Amino acid sequence: MYKQLIAGLSLLSLANTGRADYFQEYFIDPEDGKFDASRYLSEVPLGFLAVPTIITEPAVGYGLGVGAMFFQESEEQRKTRTAKHALLPPNINMLGAAATENGTWGLGVGHLGFWRQDSIRYRGFAVYGPINMDFYSLPGVGDLPRPVELEIKGPAVIQQISFRIPETKLFVGAKQLYRHVDTSLASKPRFDIPDAITNYLDNHLQLDTTTSGFGVTLEYDSRNNPFNPEKGYDYSASYMFFDDAIGSDIDYENFNVTALNYWQLTSHVNLAVRLQLDGINADEHTRLPAYVPPDIKLRGVPSSRYQGARVAVAEVEVDYKFTPRWKVGVFTGMGRAADNFDGLGGAENVDSYGAGFRYLIARRYGFAMGIDVARGPEDTAFYIQAGSTW
Repeated sequence: MYKQLIAGLSLLSLANTGRADYFQEYFIDPEDGKFDASRYLSEVPLGFLAVPTIITEPAVGYGLGVGAMFFQESEEQRKTRTAKHALLPPNINMLGAAATENGTWGLGVGHLGFWRQDSIRYRGFAVYGPINMDFYSLPGVGDLPRPVELEIKGPAVIQQISFRIPETKLFVGAKQLYRHVDTSLASKPRFDIPDAITNYLDNHLQLDTTTSGFGVTLEYDSRNNPFNPEKGYDYSASYMFFDDAIGSDIDYENFNVTALNYWQLTSHVNLAVRLQLDGINADEHTRLPAYVPPDIKLRGVPSSRYQGARVAVAEVEVDYKFTPRWKVGVFTGMGRAADNFDGLGGAENVDSYGAGFRYLIARRYGFAMGIDVARGPEDTAFYIQAGSTW
């Protein structure tokens, strides 16, 4: 599908330039004769990579989305038409929109920056829109007999800046999150509501709630390419606090530890492993919004389906590259959610598995796109992936 979209964009440009060889010049790689958008992205003003999305997220229903990624290079990089190693563009700008059958829609913008020869990294995203999502548990209430569909509406902004420690692969930085959310019932619950749930809804619905947090980050990154890694490691940790001193209506803390491992077993086979731990700390009397506790994030598992104060995830993927541009992969994952660290040991396993493929659509940047199909405990979903899966 992305090939047809890019081809459509090239035809628009062809009408403006009047050059019959436009597609051949900008979308065919002279080194291997394959379809490639590198030159279009790096040389055509406002050239962008279209990222279509067919949404099959069980938590919000079926829908459609579209995004655009604009790659910007420095003058020095533009002088080099090809490169042995993938380039890191100084900036990537993103625009996106999506809507689903249950009334969810959203608009978003984003920016990725790799500045001063990758000594400073920045990532920032802003989104707005109503999200109608099923929640299977509520903080302080516990598991529900059936899911409650809540509408979460408002803006959210997250940004992070990191600085490389000179002559190392270590980065230290700061992270900020701001959400101003109005929560309401998206649909009437399909069960008799117990008093505990009624009390929770009375405290959280029809209220504008601001969660504002600030934190610190530490990262070790030795991946050969952040967009399509085949070897190296990316270990990161972050800690954030949310407090009324920085504009938050609710006080709590959260933390994350992630280990991404990539091994090139042979010239054709790659192995990747993800280990992740998320947690949240809050006073037992603090009534947290339903969207605050972390959840198990695995392909094939609905968002917010399995939440807890402690969430651990492990995922393994094996890829086989049968040409320099095409590869296929299989993956499986497991997650657990509990109220505390001790509870993780006895928590129920949440498993998923699936398969997918990738095509190297922009060799200059090492950027790949493809599709994954995944099966979780309850549902099957597929995803159009752009860039690194993790």
